[in-house]
Amino acid sequence: MKDFSMEKAVPDQATVTGSVAAAQPADNKGSSDQLTVRNIVSALNFTQWGNKPVPWSNPETGSQGTITAIAEKKDDAGLCREFQTSRESFDGVMIYKGETCMQNGGQWTLKSFAPM
Repeated sequence: MKDFSMEKAVPDQATVTGSVAAAQPADNKGSSDQLTVRNIVSALNFTQWGNKPVPWSNPETGSQGTITAIAEKKDDAGLCREFQTSRESFDGVMIYKGETCMQNGGQWTLKSFAPM
């Protein structure tokens, strides 16, 4: 061992390591959850589910929650549904308030989705 020195040390080029895909940032997961909730709220048969809690889950993120307090309003701008939902995920439990509205052509757009 007397010939060893840090100046002569070189990395072992024969060593091969694997890599692990980076986890999605929380914002992407939150966006995915928002779209999941929007899709459920917009597809609901409002006369059947308007006053009932609606459970949801997103297998892509592992988040889940319950949509409550759904209110439908119709005006000159079109049809909108306001809602509240819980979101349980690895980073905790939050309550959100949101609104989704039907645009011309039948496409639903999430107008708002914010923590309460």
